[in-house]
Amino acid sequence: MSRRIALTVLVPALIGTMVGVGMAAFRPSERQVVGVEESSSPPVPGSDAPSIPPSRSPSPSPTVERIDPLPTPPASPTPSPTPSPTPSPEPTATPGPGYDVAAVQQRLTDLKYYVGAIDGKAGPATVSAVMAFQKVNGLGADGVVGPLTQAALDNPVTPTLRGGPGTRIEVELSAQVLYFVQGGELSRIMPVSSGSGQSYTTASGGTARSLTPVGTFTIERRISGVREANLGTLYDPMYFYRGWAIHGSNSVPAYPASHGCVRLTRSDALWLFDRAPVGTAVSLYGGTHVFTPGSGAAGTDTPAGDTPADTPPVETAAPAPAPTTPPPAPA
Repeated sequence: MSRRIALTVLVPALIGTMVGVGMAAFRPSERQVVGVEESSSPPVPGSDAPSIPPSRSPSPSPTVERIDPLPTPPASPTPSPTPSPTPSPEPTATPGPGYDVAAVQQRLTDLKYYVGAIDGKAGPATVSAVMAFQKVNGLGADGVVGPLTQAALDNPVTPTLRGGPGTRIEVELSAQVLYFVQGGELSRIMPVSSGSGQSYTTASGGTARSLTPVGTFTIERRISGVREANLGTLYDPMYFYRGWAIHGSNSVPAYPASHGCVRLTRSDALWLFDRAPVGTAVSLYGGTHVFTPGSGAAGTDTPAGDTPADTPPVETAAPAPAPTTPPPAPA
């Protein structure tokens, strides 16, 4: 009987002890649950009953952090192509900077080189007059009024003429200028370009040299306006020896460049044409690419600016009609 009592007492005690030990092993304070928040209320002191596990609070919804995408770096601007610089226009022959163009024109008018308007514009007529002045004064003929030309304008050279009739044309080939004398007074000085001395092929297939005749002549004939010759276009030509003429041209450089004729600018040729009629005396002298007519200079039988065949034919009387024989009378 006592043994039953002892077992009755011992078994519950052991069961209680085992339950206590087991519950102690699972106390909330010793558990770590990731993401679950546990209650901090302690068990009731002196109680042998196991502690009621704390209620779990629901896990908060995970907060998703908004991550903005990295800003796209701005595209590098496409470099604009560097524009090519606009080419500067070719320089034209004009009076140099710092000089009064109108004053230069007036001075050249007084010295008989210029006959245009005093307008302060350095046009072709002004440039041509400056070139003629530079030639007479032994300067480089570029048509530009630089310091040397300006100094010469203040103290110019007086040209020396050969003399002759009161109205005449003198061509100084060494200086490449033409003097026009009217009424015994120097009226105008103009730049010219004479024979280059080079060889050329004639219309007949022969070879001739670009030489200018020297000596004393007269204007034999003239053609007003344009004349299309074998070797080029002539403007207002004034023929003084066979096919050689003083005429206007689109090209009058500062040096000898023609086939033998005496070139003037077109405006200068027209000016002279209006003042030099047929019969006007013409004297040509100096120069290097020249010949004297009748001297037998090689290659000068064919005129440079024209040909003898281009001379207008002499008007002749019409031939008399041939006599007609009447037919015989019928038999």
